[in-house]
Amino acid sequence: MKRIMALFAVLVVATIALAGCGGNDDTMVISERFFAEEMQDLVINHRQYLDRDIQFEGLFRHMEPADGRDRFMVMRYRLGCCDIEIIGLQVLLDGAEPFEEEAWVEVGGTLILENGVLALRVTSITELEERGNWFLT
Repeated sequence: MKRIMALFAVLVVATIALAGCGGNDDTMVISERFFAEEMQDLVINHRQYLDRDIQFEGLFRHMEPADGRDRFMVMRYRLGCCDIEIIGLQVLLDGAEPFEEEAWVEVGGTLILENGVLALRVTSITELEERGNWFLT
């Protein structure tokens, strides 16, 4: 009986692990509920997510880069230990028109590493009327 239970436990763990580890054809959707945790995992373990399709919602923001090029980000805020933190990704629009500052958007694209910066090469971006939680607690 113990062997059957052990085998069952191994099968359950393997099924759960394989369900979350599809190939590059699977889109990783960053959830509303675990946005900060999932985004942090994506950034820390970015090598396993490179060239994978990612989708999430957030505020569309213009960045102020040192190189003078127009750069954009889709992000949310979170209260950190000492200050307000920004959680999100730089987005590469590849010719698409940018949105108004702090428009709420759903963005999808491929995670890439460009000149040492983690970014999302956008394949779809849509402004949404209903906003999610822009300030995470």
